[in-house]
Amino acid sequence: MASSLRQITLAAATVSAALLAACAVPQGGSQPAAAPSAAAQCAPGIWFCENFESGTLARWDLLPAGGAATIGKADGVAIVKTEAGNSFMQYDAGQSKGVVAALKSEAFAGVKTADYFVEARIKPINNQTSNKFLCLLGRYQDVNNWYGGCLNVQNSASSKVEFHKANGGKWLRARQFPTRSIVNDQWYKLRMEMKGDTLSFYIDDDLTGSFTDASIKGPGKLGLWLDNRSFAIDDIVVGDARVKPVLLSLDQPGEWNGEVGGAERVIEVSATKTDSSADSFSVVSSDPKVVAVTQQGNQVSLRALSAGSASITFKSGSNPALQRSVKANIEPAFALSAASYGNLAKKTEPAAGSKAAYADGELTLSFDAPPVLNSIGSLRIFRASDDQLVDVIRPKGEGNVFGPSSDGFYRGVNMPLMRVVGNKLVVRPHNGKLAYNTAYYVALSDNLLKDAKLAGKPFTGLGKKAGWSFVTKKAPAASLTRLTVDDDGSKADYRSVQGALDHAMKLPKETPVSISVKKGSYEEILFLRGKDNVSIQGESREATVIQFDNYESLNTGLSIGMNKPVASGGGRAVFAVGNADMLVIDRLTLKNTHYKRLGVNGQAETIFFMGDKERLIAKNANFISRQDTLQLNAYSWFYNTLVAGDVDFIWGSSKAALFENSEIRTVVDSTDASKGGYVLQARVSNAADKGYVFLNSRLTREEGVPDGSTVLARSAGSPNYFDNVVFVNSRMDKHIAPEGWWLNPLPNPAKASEKAGWREYASATLQGAPLNVGGRVAAARGLSAAEAAPYATREQVFSAIGWAPKP
Repeated sequence: MASSLRQITLAAATVSAALLAACAVPQGGSQPAAAPSAAAQCAPGIWFCENFESGTLARWDLLPAGGAATIGKADGVAIVKTEAGNSFMQYDAGQSKGVVAALKSEAFAGVKTADYFVEARIKPINNQTSNKFLCLLGRYQDVNNWYGGCLNVQNSASSKVEFHKANGGKWLRARQFPTRSIVNDQWYKLRMEMKGDTLSFYIDDDLTGSFTDASIKGPGKLGLWLDNRSFAIDDIVVGDARVKPVLLSLDQPGEWNGEVGGAERVIEVSATKTDSSADSFSVVSSDPKVVAVTQQGNQVSLRALSAGSASITFKSGSNPALQRSVKANIEPAFALSAASYGNLAKKTEPAAGSKAAYADGELTLSFDAPPVLNSIGSLRIFRASDDQLVDVIRPKGEGNVFGPSSDGFYRGVNMPLMRVVGNKLVVRPHNGKLAYNTAYYVALSDNLLKDAKLAGKPFTGLGKKAGWSFVTKKAPAASLTRLTVDDDGSKADYRSVQGALDHAMKLPKETPVSISVKKGSYEEILFLRGKDNVSIQGESREATVIQFDNYESLNTGLSIGMNKPVASGGGRAVFAVGNADMLVIDRLTLKNTHYKRLGVNGQAETIFFMGDKERLIAKNANFISRQDTLQLNAYSWFYNTLVAGDVDFIWGSSKAALFENSEIRTVVDSTDASKGGYVLQARVSNAADKGYVFLNSRLTREEGVPDGSTVLARSAGSPNYFDNVVFVNSRMDKHIAPEGWWLNPLPNPAKASEKAGWREYASATLQGAPLNVGGRVAAARGLSAAEAAPYATREQVFSAIGWAPKP
């Protein structure tokens, strides 16, 4: 904006939400370069401001100066640019990593307390380098001590918001918050709020998250840190942390794909003023003939009236410039097709006319050739007795909810529920929608598929007349503790593994439950919480496969459940397990089919095992993914088991995780086949915990993984975690680098002792010859036989809890 537009009016007692405009230059033009400290006149209630209209950077120290290389290097160029009459600072990064700018102390002298907020507009700029961090720093003491509110700019689908901190020269990504769209060459308003030990971060006035840390107390000053990310910054303001921004948030933002006559979209709106009291808001539809809007308190209902699109705009009462929107895409009303395709008995599953269909099974319809899914349309399930609609499944934007667990928690995930497999359309109903011993019929809209043929006829939809009806079987006895799962047999208790887990979670916590899974491919996301002594045994290690394509940018983070049944927040692991002692996984394959580990994709666990004293046993099994294959906590024993991945594919805060007689296989990097990977990232909470132990195991590689390309572990770089990893009597292929371990960042402890850090004993080649470990990094330690003894048997590894599991 031009300087004349920067003039704002603020009430003396209250700082308004227009804090971005809190710097103003006097009427008549910018200040001369000789007086940069007077370049900005701050509005009442603002302690510091900078809008770069002076045309200089004289109030800033451009680093490296004073040792920026302790965290990284800075070789970029900072300039003041002017576009469309507005001046801002731009930093062209080069290969910079570290603190690249810090405010001079005298410029920040007006800030007397550490309880302040700092806001700025920041624009990431693509500079074709490998990394992507960009941080706005507060309480900056020096290049080695600061807090940072950061953008991790990957792409529009998988960028993240994070808190970083540097403390005593150790850099830590302290907290990651949910994935959101952040793209290059677009301005974002960032706000970092520091009040006591609580730090909060906002983007565009949305509270992203908070965390508590007491490392850095003083007010310090402001700074900028990056890792290979060019940026522009403007309109920096600092004020009292007690003054909040005007907030307006929706619990269901983004797009709404609805249809005429379908269910309403109900949105909960949170609106607050700067003093955190309730604010008013307005809402309007750009086309009321397409979407009608009804507001009742903080609840807004959207009702689809006709086919088309409309933008629903929410506007803050205190700050009309603050707006949120929902894009509505409305399809025509669903109509039952009158088409008939003859006898469908051999073309559907459940078979048309079946009297024993599974309530937890998938629906399949076989076409004459592979069908093509459109992005619109739906499959619907109706109760036959009264034509009541019980479920609607769409080709995109779907989710599912599993549970509840015995303690009332659910796992909700974004999850495609339709797929094409060969000539078949395969559809998974939403979990729990179908009741037992009930008759249903299936309908498909005519616009769901493109150019499809069914029984020799062009597909024009499926209705009641087509005859795909079935009756679900009676429910298994509630007291049943030995359950069978089969994806196509007729004598099983359940079609899905999750169906059996839901059954188990309704039984008393200590009651043993055995789940036998027949050969087959089970396309599932799984959830188990609060239920001990569950055993899942496959019929065949290779032919019993539980798999799904779940990943960070589809379901961000890790979770063991939420206390409400919403289809999100359930995390990226295929199997999420929490507070479940003595879970046994035997003779099967658990696979995350996610292929690429970067870009629009991301981390993709097979299992997330969370607990404190809980135990997991995995034997004669395969765990296959790429990045972050296993995320383990508490205690676990992997025996005669394969674990495959490429980056940090075994990680977590385990107290003791033993891999005995197992194969640890590095796979070819999906983004660059010339690279290797990292086997482990240990984040052990206590120095005395055994951590990750590999006993009589083999480190192998997929064909194509280069020699010397893979390291045993890399550190999280945090003083709060210990890098406790031990290899005992293990064999290693030539893909393991001679140095063994990765030193960026440095491990904790920086030099291993006999009881903590990176250690190994009697490592050998795959052929059994003693391995030359003379090139290992100095931070690692070779153990003597006596020092290795506490890791040489499973009894010793689990001695802290007196556990001696048996094969």
